[in-house]
Amino acid sequence: MSKDFFKIIKTHRYLFFSLFILGLLFTSYFYFTTPIRYSAKALFRYIEPQGATKITKIDVNGTITYESITPGNDGLYILGLIDSDSLKISFNGGNGIYTVSSESVDRNFPIDEVNDFLDFAIMANIDFLNKKLLYTTSKDEKLKFKMLLEDPSKSFPLIIKATSVEAIDKRYLILFWGFIFSFFISLTGTIIKERVDEL
Repeated sequence: MSKDFFKIIKTHRYLFFSLFILGLLFTSYFYFTTPIRYSAKALFRYIEPQGATKITKIDVNGTITYESITPGNDGLYILGLIDSDSLKISFNGGNGIYTVSSESVDRNFPIDEVNDFLDFAIMANIDFLNKKLLYTTSKDEKLKFKMLLEDPSKSFPLIIKATSVEAIDKRYLILFWGFIFSFFISLTGTIIKERVDEL
């Protein structure tokens, strides 16, 4: 900051500090009225009736250098089960695991939402398999769908429900930007006052 700015601030220090404190008061208001958000995550693996394609690359030393799992065809469309803006789902092609997460200002809501989604996905898969069984004419296909219906864990070999929430507190950004904004407004106000006095 140049000497001219220091001189202007010193000349109009009451205005500068008044505007600065006013800016900090607004910052404090937004800080204390902005709620902390909470997030919960659950994991699951879904295997389509046609299975999944796994690609593994091993170097000359026997070390796995690359591994990917691609979902099979004609399976339940997992992403289509999402009907909430707070619920997000992602797929990790490296291990074939889906991550479902929820975020809310209500501490208990995210856990309930992700765990309810897992229960819903299992039921949706049962309905899906029943429809497949109803419309297929192949004996092999019928047998496969019946086996999957008898043991739902074959479709969902891994389910890890959410048991805790993580607090997401980004209110420090309000303090950071509020301080900068307050200083900028205070400096701008004193400069304008200085220019008006010169006229």
